[in-house]
Amino acid sequence: MKNPSKYPKAIILIHWLTVILFAIIFYVGTTFEDYEFSEVNMNRYRTHAILGVTVAILTIIRLIIKRKNKEKLPADITYYSPLHEKFVKTVLGLMYFLLIITPIVGFVMIYQTGALAYDLGGQFPEGTEFNETLENLHKILVFTLTGLIIIHIAGVILYKLKTGENLIKRMCLLIK
Repeated sequence: MKNPSKYPKAIILIHWLTVILFAIIFYVGTTFEDYEFSEVNMNRYRTHAILGVTVAILTIIRLIIKRKNKEKLPADITYYSPLHEKFVKTVLGLMYFLLIITPIVGFVMIYQTGALAYDLGGQFPEGTEFNETLENLHKILVFTLTGLIIIHIAGVILYKLKTGENLIKRMCLLIK
């Protein structure tokens, strides 16, 4: 059986929804330096956290769909060398891992402040701050993920320039 030229629609939709959500999450996250963690700003932090957890859940769903539909996935790209194949698969694997673990670290960071009790009807934990280690880890993970996304995009562009094959077609419903 010949491999399809495109990914299943569910994977394509999750991919682009993840792209949009990540852009929103990243933007909102970059504004946090301007806002203290307080009851007044809690909606901003809550939105960021909910969208982050949504990305983690979508990523897990995407991986499950890929695993259950291996025969419905496009064939692997033509790799230039075994090193190129290992690099591409490592970048993609790390991206999936970070799309799951980064929101978890962020959630734990907010949870340790006691703010979850506030969301469940309790008092906002006044004077609390984020655990510095978790906050730094979250930032490192976010910027590592961002770097991997840039490498991914550059790789798609370079592959097109080198081979002429448009990989975006595989992940787009609108391009034939």
